[in-house]
Formats: sequence, structure tokens, C-alpha cells
Amino acid sequence: MKKTLVALAALASVSAFAQSTVTLSGIVDLGYQNISNLGGQQTNQVGQNGARTSTFKFNGVEDLGAGMNANFQFEVQPSYIAGDGNKYNANYYVAPVANGGVANGTAAVTNQASAQSGLVGKGQSFIGLTDATLGTVQFGTINGATFGAFAAVSQLGTGIGSGYGSGNTFGDFTRFESSAAYKSPVINGFDVSLLRGTGNDSQFGVIGTTSTAAVLRRPTVTDIGAGYTNGPVAVKFGRLASKATGNESSAQGVVTTTQLLGGVYDAGFAKFSLATGSVKGEDGAVSATKADYKLRIAAVTVPFGANRVIAQAGDIKIDNGGSTVNVGAKVKTAGLALERDLSKRTYAYVRYEATDLAGYKGTNYLINGAAGTAAYGPTGSKRAVTAVGISHSF
Repeated sequence: MKKTLVALAALASVSAFAQSTVTLSGIVDLGYQNISNLGGQQTNQVGQNGARTSTFKFNGVEDLGAGMNANFQFEVQPSYIAGDGNKYNANYYVAPVANGGVANGTAAVTNQASAQSGLVGKGQSFIGLTDATLGTVQFGTINGATFGAFAAVSQLGTGIGSGYGSGNTFGDFTRFESSAAYKSPVINGFDVSLLRGTGNDSQFGVIGTTSTAAVLRRPTVTDIGAGYTNGPVAVKFGRLASKATGNESSAQGVVTTTQLLGGVYDAGFAKFSLATGSVKGEDGAVSATKADYKLRIAAVTVPFGANRVIAQAGDIKIDNGGSTVNVGAKVKTAGLALERDLSKRTYAYVRYEATDLAGYKGTNYLINGAAGTAAYGPTGSKRAVTAVGISHSF
């Protein structure tokens, strides 16, 4: 009898555990980096996130029955090198503006994403309900479909060589605070999504102040996504409309629309991807923050044994813009990587990135903590990064 009771108790505990689970996963990525900065500065450092973003993720799922579950995620992006470790080199970044893009001391050109500066849970964090037939509803700080389209085609992820993030080729339009999202189930390979940011940017000093340098962390956003996957083919589309409230002195709001369409084809011997998109920004009468950009990305991965070679290139063509850009110029990034698997969870990498930021005027950059004073010439706008590192997932 005692053995039977013990067995029943053990079975009950296993059943309860299966219905409600919490897991910890993540990535640790660090390495040595050599950086040739704008203006000819040279930097050597140990940095993180050369290939992937270092992160801890806590995920929970509870089975509610009838094909429904409750779920959550809390993501922490720690610094392993202290200070502002989430950027692999702060010295060559664009003057910091929470919503991405180029800063001119007033507002962001592209106004796309949340900075989440100083938050413990910096990363994607949410609570949600999922129904096998109806889809998923989430509330929290949620990744947008526009970022999902980029992630699908960027074979260098968001690390060195990808051109992603502030000061690189493409803006940082990853996730949005104070948002709600719906994600459909996949039906015959198709899925759709809708994200809405609630737009309480005034909490951070916009409405009720005369400052034109307010940090806008929560603009009103509408992010629409659609995707199709069938065997080796995947197509992703994202359209992000963002509006930040103007302050009392300017009475102007920053409005930005970003679109990205990308496709991936895995031929076995190699994986190919292409993407095209646009960024259109408007700020009423403030010409410095208007924008009309065209985006392009191309990438290929060639595996051989435990190794793979990845090449990626992208550019922004500036068709129209204000005083913060050089109209008619391009911002270009080319990246190359060699990765070698050491196990199923760990790989070593060598990455190289060459970027030409001639499309952005030099006065918009922070170099060693100080703003630039003039537009860079043919060589002063270029930057190169070489990294050797280790990336481990758990």
C-alpha cells in the first residue's frame, strides 16, 4: 500500500509539472574586437554580442485545457563587461536617441524602437494566452514583425557584419514597450500578426515641457506582419507605422513608416536571402527629421562539415532628407563570418564588418564621447570591425 501511495504521489507530481513548467534558456557571447572608428580612431577591447545577443530568458507555460495555454517570458540582457556592455562599441555610435535613427539634438529621424534604457528586463517580455485554433494574444514589451522580417533574412543575425542597430546601416526597430499583439496560428504555411503600442511617450518628458531633446521610449506604433513558409522557402513582410507626440515648443510629431519584405531559400548546399524595404519619416515643418530611404539586404551561408561561411551586404539609399543626411549618398555595410561548431550549443567565430556611413553627416556622431564637427570625407566616414569570439547557448 505504501509503495502504491508513493507511486501515485510521484505520478501526480509529474502530471502537475507537465501542466505548468518554467524553463531558463539563453546565450552567452563574448570575444576580442579590433575597431577602426570614424575619424581614424583605433580601439581594441573585449566585448559581447559579436555574433548573437547575450540573454537570459525565463519562459513559463500552463496548460489550461481544450487546446489553450497561458504563457509568459521575461528576458534579461546582461552585461558581462560592465558599463554599457549591450553595445559592442559605444564610441562610434550615433548620438543616442531612444527611437533609433540619426540624432541632430532634437529628435530621431526614424523613431522606430524602444531603447528600454536601464531596465532590468531589457529584452522581449510578455504574458499571453494561446489557443491552438484562434492564435495568441500578448501584452508587454514585444518584438515587432518588421524586426522578424529582418531576422529572417539577416544571416549574420544582429551581430557584427549585419548592419543592424543604431549607427549601422539599418535602424534599431526591435521591440516596443507598453504594447499588445495578436499572432495567428500557421494555416497552410501562412500567418499574420498585429502589434499596437499604446503611445504613452509623454511619461518621459514630452508633453508639458519645452525641451526638444526629450527621450521618446514609447511612441504610438502599429506593426503589421505576414509570413509564408513552405519547405525550403520562407517569405516575411513587416510594416511599422510609428508616431511620437510633439512637445509644446515645436507642436510637431515625428511620424515614421518602415517596410521590409524578405525571402529565404535553403538549397541545402547554401542558403540565400534577399530583402527590400523603405523608411519614410516626416516631422511637420522640421525638415531636419524628414526622411525617404530605400533599404536592400543580400546574404548567403555556405556550410561545410562543422563550419560555415556567411557573407552579407546591405545599403540605404537616401533619396530625400533634412540637414542630418547627405541626400543622394548611400550608407553601406558588408560583413563576412567564419563559424565553427564546437558542439551542438557552442561555436567559435571570426567576423568582419566594413561600413561606410557617408550618407549621414558627421555632426551627428559621437566620437570618443564628443560630437563630430563636420561631414566626413571619403575616408573619415568609414569604419571596420574585426571580432574573434565564442557563442554558447543553454
